[in-house]
Amino acid sequence: MSIARLCVEDMPFLEPGGRATVRLVPLTPSHWTHIKTGQRISMHEDRTVAGTVVVLEVHLPATAMPTR
Repeated sequence: MSIARLCVEDMPFLEPGGRATVRLVPLTPSHWTHIKTGQRISMHEDRTVAGTVVVLEVHLPATAMPTR
């Protein structure tokens, strides 16, 4: 399971069937390393497709700072 939090940009909420720019924040970033700009991915809340995403940007997580 590749779970991510979905944050809608510049709108209080997204209507069913609506379109918006969203930010996906992966719960487990290592499950998302294959995602590339321009790729289409399906979103699910259960077995049915809840929406489709076209990836506009990919930002890799910051690396952890070494501990002393």
